[in-house]
Amino acid sequence: MAIWLKFKVYILSIGAALAAIFGVYLYGRKTGTYKEMERQAEADRKQSREIENAADNARDIDADPLERLRKHKKLRDL
Repeated sequence: MAIWLKFKVYILSIGAALAAIFGVYLYGRKTGTYKEMERQAEADRKQSREIENAADNARDIDADPLERLRKHKKLRDL
């Protein structure tokens, strides 16, 4: 048991260094996860804005769909 007392300081310092490295690793993983989630959310928002703009443009092209159907004689009167 006495032999371990000589190396007690070294063992504790190695354990503390390993704990610090592991803590930095876990912090980096958490930060990376949040950054990736934010990047994906921004990509989803960008894609939804593009789809919304395309839908708005499509609605603006045909202002009155009933009039267009009447013009091409595709509207049936009930």
